[in-house]
Amino acid sequence: MRILIALLGPLLWGTTYATVSAFFTGWSPFALAAWRALPAGILLLVIKPSFPKLSELPALILVGFINITLFFSLLFESAMQLPSALVGVGMITLPVIGLVVVIAVHKMKPSLVQLLSAAVLVVCASFLFLSSNNEIHVSAVLFLVAAMSVLIGGSLVTEHVMKKIHWWKLLTWKLIFGGIILVPIAYWHLYLSGAHYADPFQLSWSQWGALAWLIVGVTAVSYCAYVFSIPRISTSELSFFGTFNPILAMVLGATVMGESFSSLQLGVMGLMIACNLVAQLYERRHHQRTEQTVIAY
Repeated sequence: MRILIALLGPLLWGTTYATVSAFFTGWSPFALAAWRALPAGILLLVIKPSFPKLSELPALILVGFINITLFFSLLFESAMQLPSALVGVGMITLPVIGLVVVIAVHKMKPSLVQLLSAAVLVVCASFLFLSSNNEIHVSAVLFLVAAMSVLIGGSLVTEHVMKKIHWWKLLTWKLIFGGIILVPIAYWHLYLSGAHYADPFQLSWSQWGALAWLIVGVTAVSYCAYVFSIPRISTSELSFFGTFNPILAMVLGATVMGESFSSLQLGVMGLMIACNLVAQLYERRHHQRTEQTVIAY
């Protein structure tokens, strides 16, 4: 059961990019981010009321700003400019950024498998972006890289804060605070920046349904499942399951969304998926052998 719950979050997140591409073109990324975050936080607060102590406010606001305000904004800015499959292509290279963090911050020496996997992922992703039939702006790729970097940094901050604050309270209030910070930014972007975006309050029935899916399924349910799973499964398992997020995004983009790719491009996507999974499985087995050795001693 714990495996199914752990898988739920990444699988639900994998539908984000297709949903955005299908229903929210022309939207302000800040407005969509606010719509996704704040109602989800309020929903969790209604389901299980939990109020922060005064001493917990700085940590909750910081986590909300990094993980919600910053990450959601960067992700939606990228997702609105790129085909959903290519967002998945970018997201599946997340281990590459994680590897850079491990080398630079933790001063750990990567394994040969990690280095080879990272090289293959970077080369494949570069090929897919450069050979895309769609016009790809450099800014969209930079926003995606920034979103992944924020995701890793935010995860480290959240892991530290979770030791002091119950996960439900942390999740509820990071969504609420992150959403609250987004509201004035979205207002400025919509009405004062001079840019022209769709009215986020004039929605069709299909958009209301898609928005409900983003709020309830992709945010409230998925984040609950993910955060609930953190202390219940190993880090290697959590990392492995996270791979299903970009994989599903790539599959949905190439099938349901009807995004056009050549046989070669589809083959390169398959190579990226296989490379990522093999590297994840290798590292998982390596950690298991290491743990067994420690236990033996």
